[in-house]
Amino acid sequence: MGRFRKFLGLAPRQRWLLIKAAALLATVRLSLWLLPFPTACALFDGVSRRSRRLAADPIPVVELAGAVEVASRFVPCARHCLTKALTARIFLTRQGYLAEVRYGVAREAKEDFLAHAWLESEGRVVIGGTDLGRYATLSPRVNPPE
Repeated sequence: MGRFRKFLGLAPRQRWLLIKAAALLATVRLSLWLLPFPTACALFDGVSRRSRRLAADPIPVVELAGAVEVASRFVPCARHCLTKALTARIFLTRQGYLAEVRYGVAREAKEDFLAHAWLESEGRVVIGGTDLGRYATLSPRVNPPE
């Protein structure tokens, strides 16, 4: 009940932003489960176009990314770095910001490797920026072989 009261105590704009972030996170996660990665990316590119109804007062990058981070705690299976990075990219580009998802890999042990995705905007990492020095960055858009 405490979380719900906290949610109700937010400004209406912040509540609406969290609701939109949660809905978009769920949609992105579901798309990644159901669609081939290139198809899902094409879908995300289509909805990432700048909104024609931009507010006179654009929402700051930090606030948009923060809404995705907070909402990811409440949407099942949405805490994956790829889900959050793709969702935040849609959010930011619809607000008119340039944003690019980056992909990287790192070797954990002899045969194990880690993969990570993060989002960069305005020369800064805005989502997924933990210990990035260990990852070898791949090209911005990685399409798996067909």
